[in-house]
Amino acid sequence: MKKKIFAAAIASVASVAMAQTVNTSIWFDGTDQQVNTGGYCKYDYETCDESTMGYWYDYDDRKNDHGGSYAIYPYETSPKDEAPYYGSYIQPMIENLSYATIKYVLVDPTTTGQTEKYPYNFVGFGFNTVNGTQDPLDITAAGGLCATYTADHNVTLEVMEATSGDNACFVTLKKSATPTMADFAIADFAQPSYTKTNNPERVIDCAQAFAAAKAVKFKIDGGAAAFSGQLRIFAIGPKGTCPATGTIAAEPASFACKSDGVGGATCDGGAEAIKAVKAASSVKATLAGRTLSFSGINDGKFEVVSLQGQVVKSGKISSSVSLANINAGVYMVRVSGKSVNMSQKILVK
Repeated sequence: MKKKIFAAAIASVASVAMAQTVNTSIWFDGTDQQVNTGGYCKYDYETCDESTMGYWYDYDDRKNDHGGSYAIYPYETSPKDEAPYYGSYIQPMIENLSYATIKYVLVDPTTTGQTEKYPYNFVGFGFNTVNGTQDPLDITAAGGLCATYTADHNVTLEVMEATSGDNACFVTLKKSATPTMADFAIADFAQPSYTKTNNPERVIDCAQAFAAAKAVKFKIDGGAAAFSGQLRIFAIGPKGTCPATGTIAAEPASFACKSDGVGGATCDGGAEAIKAVKAASSVKATLAGRTLSFSGINDGKFEVVSLQGQVVKSGKISSSVSLANINAGVYMVRVSGKSVNMSQKILVK
């Protein structure tokens, strides 16, 4: 029996940033499903002046261009009345893989009723810079963008703003079967060569795009050819912040959920629908002052990881761990053990 589940993390939690200041450290490194484009306030219970973040989503040629291409997610999310409840298709990837990935299927446009007006096929995966309503954010201080990735085909890394439409400023990430890092300055970005001829009203300086960025997208353009492949994103952030490589984890043999292109996905519910395995809900990390303690687990290992991906503390689970020697900031606590794989964010003051 097929079932359709909507990705709540895309449509909900669309809080507007109080102070739109771009984060000049790494934005995404696989420790959190959100993309930290600015500020550390990501949750309703936190109070501060900066609350700028992005949520991953996919898009394709079906909605506006009458195509048939689509993305596939590796893990199924879960209904709200089942534990664990993820609320998105991204969080299971973070907890099981520590990176974001999709498989993409580019469908021949001539088989889907596309006309000359819609001759091209594509699938993309990206995030808004601020919130679900695509408010603009000045990301000029980022100096450009970097990405650590693998891709079975060339991918365009695009900076979207309000004026250029489909003629977004972009750079090309060359296909790579092994994790690789690409680093680009703002000056490396350019609009498609045909823009001046076909869409002169869309011509902009790419510095303008960075000054009013609404979204950053990884786009696989089929150019009317039919093919399929996989994209993995280990890190994305300002120029010079991405790690040189990444680690490909043990992935599901078959990806389970076909995206509908508008925030949801249809999962088989049969042999190919793989439900993500999350740590027991009783496992919890608690920070009191500079003392970290664990409950719900007796035997396992822990790591305290910075937003830049650096492990600042690690060891075997004990009743309490001192964090007296680490700098104040936001960290991810990772706990692993028998049938346990848990990640939790903490704020060290």
